[in-house]
This record gives sequence, structure tokens and C-alpha cells, in this order.
Amino acid sequence: MEFLPFPFQMEIFEKNPTKIKNYGIWLRYQSRTGYHNMYKEYRDTTLNGAVEQMYTEMASRHRVRSPCIQIIRTATIPAKLCKRESTKQFHNSKIKFPLVFKKVRPPTRKLKTTYKASRPNLFM
Repeated sequence: MEFLPFPFQMEIFEKNPTKIKNYGIWLRYQSRTGYHNMYKEYRDTTLNGAVEQMYTEMASRHRVRSPCIQIIRTATIPAKLCKRESTKQFHNSKIKFPLVFKKVRPPTRKLKTTYKASRPNLFM
């Protein structure tokens, strides 16, 4: 019989890791003052990615180490049931993102210079 360490940890693989989904994570964590329950929403292609975002955010915003976090439940949330504004802002079908830093390259190597006389135009 194979020994499994406590708590039992197993990686979960997605059936369709190319489609972005909304994930809800219910968690409980220990802070310096006590235990707190929390619900978080993330957009990612995999559940592993959403959990990784949660660990990173909890470490940065709340200074909570990963051993102090207990994940109670995870679920894929449909767009109409999302609660957090940071998740809902990406549900617009007409969302646009700016193309920044589109650098024009010289047509030939001979015209390439290290320093230019004028500043580059980085916006379209």
C-alpha cells in the first residue's frame, strides 16, 4: 500500500484548458487575529491557475502564507451569477484593449541605428 501524505494533494487537469472560465473559491484562512471565511472570484483557463491566483493574492493583500489557507470549495461560476465587479468587467462582448508599444522596425538592416534623432511614437 502506498503512503499518501496528509493532507492528500492531487493536481486536477481541465478537459478544455483553452476556454476561459469564471471560478469561485470559498476559503478559510488564519490571520494574526483569528480565522476568517472568504469568497473570491477569478477568471482563468484552469482551476489550477485560479487557485494559484488566489494564493498569490492572499499572500500579497493579506500576508497569509499558503499553509494557513484552507480551500473549502471551488466551482465554475456562470457569468450571470458572478458577484465581483473585477470579474464582471470582462463579460462585455464588445470589450477592447489598446495596442500599446507597436514599434516600427526598419525595412533593412542597413537602416537600423542604435540612437534616433526623434522619439518613437508608441501609440496608434
